Amino acid sequence: MKRWYYAILLIFLIVLLSSCGKKAPLEDLTLALILGIDLDEENNLVFYEINPVFSEGAKKGVESYEVKARTIRDSRRLFDALTTGEVTAGKIQVLLVGKRVLQHENWFPILDTVYRNPTFSMSTRVVTVDGPVSEVIFHHPTEKPQLSLHLKALIDKNYDRTRAVKGTLQELHREIYEKAMTPFISEVKIGKNIELTGISLLDDKGKYAQFLNVPESTLLLMLQNKKRREITLTIPVLQKEDEKNIFHKNVISFAAGRVKTKIKSGYKQNKFHFDIKVKMTINIVERLFPEEKLNKEQLAKEVEKEIKKQIDDLMKKIQKKNIDPIGLGLYARAYHYSQYKKVENNWGKALAESDVNVSVKIDINSNGAVEQ
Repeated sequence: MKRWYYAILLIFLIVLLSSCGKKAPLEDLTLALILGIDLDEENNLVFYEINPVFSEGAKKGVESYEVKARTIRDSRRLFDALTTGEVTAGKIQVLLVGKRVLQHENWFPILDTVYRNPTFSMSTRVVTVDGPVSEVIFHHPTEKPQLSLHLKALIDKNYDRTRAVKGTLQELHREIYEKAMTPFISEVKIGKNIELTGISLLDDKGKYAQFLNVPESTLLLMLQNKKRREITLTIPVLQKEDEKNIFHKNVISFAAGRVKTKIKSGYKQNKFHFDIKVKMTINIVERLFPEEKLNKEQLAKEVEKEIKKQIDDLMKKIQKKNIDPIGLGLYARAYHYSQYKKVENNWGKALAESDVNVSVKIDINSNGAVEQ
């Protein structure tokens, strides 16, 4: 009996305590799901917000707003003047930042209130918009899910397939203040539909530095050892053929189930040296040329050569812009601390002057169920 008595008493206390405190009814709140930040033609800050509508008589399930304000916190006052309920930021799924904003140094302090507000979720995805943020905010196709759900799912799906980064507020904060690497976030643009285009690379001051398309983004994530699921790549492996051939018979596609990247660092002759070794086990899923052109060993060598070339090209882009999204500076700091400390405040330039050697080892596990 005593057990039942204590159980009933515990349930009573939980109900009593949970009912304490003032809670606003749902119909009196405006739940912001997307927050957007952009600059207009005169470089004035513009803020956007998307909120769900719970009214049965509403023709649309969401409402979109645009205001000009000096800060995010200041914009809330203006959003409150437009919405039917009190605006709350605790449910924001995606933070859209226009490329015009990122093209200015030291834009990051704009987000100060986001990190101070304990109700703001640190798992909110931060996404670059290539073009006006307004075009995304006011894009509501009837055949797609609600925009905040669609954008979040778009980022997460491509993150799982090693084509994008989640780029949460928490990760962005760490990368901005980490001297041994530079930040990167996913990028979208809008045409007929919203499309994930790749990754935005930022410099050590948060300024937009370089764009990587989806295949380049996959290579970057491979170098970071951040492969999630099976990676699929399509590459040319034979000498480039006549451009009039519309069927591209020099191309193969493969799925890499196992990818391992090892990075070793060194310091000599007053500069850093990095050896990057990539080992992949692949399955051929598409080959548009007959097997007699290349046997298994020859094909592996051709794939190794092409992947090495693509990684070398990626490294040239990174070094040219004095950035380090891979995090090679983390290796320099861990193994060559005294030399790293001398250049930590200008690590991007030090990496640009470093020697980076890339090697690729391919093991072909399968040619597919049907061999030609």
